[in-house]
Amino acid sequence: MSDDVRAFLSIEIEDQTLLSRIINIQQRLDQTAAKMKIVKSENIHFTLRFFGDTPLTRLDQIKACLDEVEFNPIEIEVAGVGSFPNRRRPRIIWVGVTQNAPKVRLLKDEIDSSLIDIGYQPEKRKYTPHATIARVRHVKDSRRIADNIEHLADEVIGQMTIMKVTMMKSILTPTGPIYESLWEIGKDY
Repeated sequence: MSDDVRAFLSIEIEDQTLLSRIINIQQRLDQTAAKMKIVKSENIHFTLRFFGDTPLTRLDQIKACLDEVEFNPIEIEVAGVGSFPNRRRPRIIWVGVTQNAPKVRLLKDEIDSSLIDIGYQPEKRKYTPHATIARVRHVKDSRRIADNIEHLADEVIGQMTIMKVTMMKSILTPTGPIYESLWEIGKDY
């Protein structure tokens, strides 16, 4: 039996009003223009770093590094719908951060820097704070899905305060992932 866990560091969305507004956005996605899997509300989060299969002892080292990072509350506005890699051929549809996105990027940079000494290099691509709300399996009508995403691009969903980051364990199942909190770093007011 392996002591590895599929792990990632995230910012959890705990506000039920915010989650219900995100569900409303999910319901407005054009599922006739693209075959997609909607992310369950309990699984919607902002990923800061994906670690993949990681030994439990390694997670202890990561926690020790993150204990050195100074966490201050960050007030953000969750707003805008976007997609990766682009609107006409989306693979991921997400909600983003408008207010204080640079502060979230700075937090991500500080986390990445704290992990260099234990062998984790900063990710090469620019970090875009986002929470995945749907995974696209197949685009049926690229113009229509692009128009749908563009129509939702300016949607304001709500505000939240980032108080902590959570190390999550992901268990893959045929019906979708199950996430479990392992530990948290930050402030709990």
